[in-house]
Amino acid sequence: MSNWSELKQALPLKQSSSEKAETYHSPLQLCSLDHKCAIAVQGPDSKKFLQGQLTCNLDDVKPNQWRLGAHCNHKGRMISSFRASALSEEHILLTLRHSISDSALAALAKYAIFSKVELSISDGLIGLGLAGEQAEQQLSAWGLTIDEGNSVYKDGVQVLDIGGGRFELWAELEKIKNLLEQLKSDATLVDNSHWKLLDIQAGIAEIEAGVEEAIIPQMLNFNELDGINYQKGCYTGQEIIARMQYRGNVKRHTVRLIEKNGDKAAETQVELASLESGMNVYSADKKAVGELVNFAKGPQGLEALAVVKDGDEQAELALSEDGPWNFTIEPLPYAIT
Repeated sequence: MSNWSELKQALPLKQSSSEKAETYHSPLQLCSLDHKCAIAVQGPDSKKFLQGQLTCNLDDVKPNQWRLGAHCNHKGRMISSFRASALSEEHILLTLRHSISDSALAALAKYAIFSKVELSISDGLIGLGLAGEQAEQQLSAWGLTIDEGNSVYKDGVQVLDIGGGRFELWAELEKIKNLLEQLKSDATLVDNSHWKLLDIQAGIAEIEAGVEEAIIPQMLNFNELDGINYQKGCYTGQEIIARMQYRGNVKRHTVRLIEKNGDKAAETQVELASLESGMNVYSADKKAVGELVNFAKGPQGLEALAVVKDGDEQAELALSEDGPWNFTIEPLPYAIT
């Protein structure tokens, strides 16, 4: 994204690769979120319209509170996943993967023709991720204070506390540039692969190109992450999603995969260029037991989130029918109930 290229050239910040171990020990990590964008929903019917479409309760989405959510088709399959936040009662932002933004916008627009809303992709907004032990301190230095797990909108900057000491900032380029020019700490600027990796380690999967309309929200563990409200009433796909939950028919869940290569990691690592969201995950008997959702490369090799059949969680897995079966399942930071 040209905006980020401009920032990287203009700012005297130390730049690092997400594959370097020292990146994770940097006290302040500034991450490009150019793999994401924001859909703006504006107008007097914004919340009413979205309430009939999304899995989350829009009554909970306020200028000081955000919610994880999904937009599904009538079969309960996820067209998009996002974080919903409010700049005002009539201005809602849905931040999601850039690769599905056009299809996500078109899917919402089909239902908006009888509502007083305007839908658009906010091309002028740029996303910045903050992580590390000094992230909250840096926000305070910028005059931005936020309650844990909530959001704040101040002076044209939207901040989401997404947990684990991580924050997403959304603002116009000049606002972001002004904030970064105030930095006095030894910040490290990293690309979006670092943020993807942190999401994977947090067990937060996102719909991206390749898995649209293939997964129901419970398969991405959205019921464990407060991404589904079962009391809010009807929305598109609600009947299927509720039935799957109350009848206990969900037999696939998101797991975290880590490449197990030992001392030969450099020789055996799977190349990112060969991977696509939606590709099969295989067990040692060459059976397809799941689908790859998100992936990123870190210091120890590839890490990923995949939807895998219940019962196959302890098996060694592969991303090719012919192996190598060098992926193991690691615990998520939350329980699957």
